[in-house]
Amino acid sequence: MKSVPKYGKKYPDIDWGCDYFQVDGFSSIEKIKICHVKVNDIKKISEALARRVLDTSWMTTLDAGSQRGFEKTVKETASALVEIFEQTQDLSTIGSEFGEVMVSIGSTKALETIFNHQVLPIAELWKPKLKQNEGFDFHTVCKNELINFGEAKYSGSVNPHGDAIDQSKGFIDDEKHLRDYFYLKDLAPNSSVENLNNDNFGIVASFSINSSNPIHILENAVKTAELKLGSDCIKSVYLVGVSK
Repeated sequence: MKSVPKYGKKYPDIDWGCDYFQVDGFSSIEKIKICHVKVNDIKKISEALARRVLDTSWMTTLDAGSQRGFEKTVKETASALVEIFEQTQDLSTIGSEFGEVMVSIGSTKALETIFNHQVLPIAELWKPKLKQNEGFDFHTVCKNELINFGEAKYSGSVNPHGDAIDQSKGFIDDEKHLRDYFYLKDLAPNSSVENLNNDNFGIVASFSINSSNPIHILENAVKTAELKLGSDCIKSVYLVGVSK
């Protein structure tokens, strides 16, 4: 039986200017887990995001051919993202481009902190986007050795949890998670890639929250996820709300 929703432990992150909270009591479905990111300092998180995208240490573990294949895209994309982050620092306002990256990478940082996920480089760094809705925005690997495919939605006025969940389901239906295999086989642990090949994986739906009552928004997100992300092959569902 579902219990009363409540905030669990608070994880303060001074370097990122955020607080992370695990939220309990929403769903009787064990695979659904919820957390909330509270952004307290836009300048700090923009600086942290820049450091994260400029960190190319993950490439050192790849073979020479893979490094050469990724290098140009990573360099060009990181440079463009850093320019967006610097503009945000100067203006202290959140535009849509910055907002979506903030939700994406902020979500991975929360999952890393609360649930000990391994965070893979965001897809924009290694997967050229030739058209809109090219695929999932980010990926993590959880302790159960599952690749979690993440979709982020940002709005400065509404709460786009439904859009994040709907698009996640649509991408799975279109098998866009399987198309990421060609990149993930080099980036993710072999065990998690093997699980993906056996149709075992997870989903992260992350979204901005524009409400004085984030618990209510998260509760609505859980109801939608229970309806739309119940497929047996989806072994884990993480819902991450990001507010400022």
